[in-house]
Amino acid sequence: NPPPADLALVDRLRSLKEPRYQATGLRGAVTYAGAATFGGREHLWIREHALPDIMDLDPAGLARALATLGHPTRLTLLRTLLREPCSSQRLQEVLGVSSAGPLYHHLKELLAVGLVVQTRRSLYEVPAHHVVPLLLVLAAAADCLANEVVPTPSPGPAASPIPRRNKKGR
Repeated sequence: NPPPADLALVDRLRSLKEPRYQATGLRGAVTYAGAATFGGREHLWIREHALPDIMDLDPAGLARALATLGHPTRLTLLRTLLREPCSSQRLQEVLGVSSAGPLYHHLKELLAVGLVVQTRRSLYEVPAHHVVPLLLVLAAAADCLANEVVPTPSPGPAASPIPRRNKKGR
């Protein structure tokens, strides 16, 4: 069972009545938070998005960001850069490539959407304000792929298991 504090957050999200949290057939919000320390750098983050705002986000922009994240090489680069800033030479070693071409192809994509920045010549890092959101995307992707049933975090008549899809979408 989830801790009482988690239930309190879910209850608060369910009770949102302000106009910004409502639209025809929609009501609610998504809240996420994180605390991560990499190489002595602490990243703390909490965000809340009204459900109508999420549903109104530009699909083209979202698709571009998700497509950029949708390549194993770019995910490897991001996971490496989440830990610490790295030189292009170090990133090339991580990828196990002898030519810089493949590295720069993938870095170009990550730089274009702002998920990675170049802080000095040949030195790259994930901007601090992207650390927890990127970790959330990784965790959410893992949750979406999980082949398990997770109970809703609230007791009572509305509580029922939430079926999770397996890897084949069933």
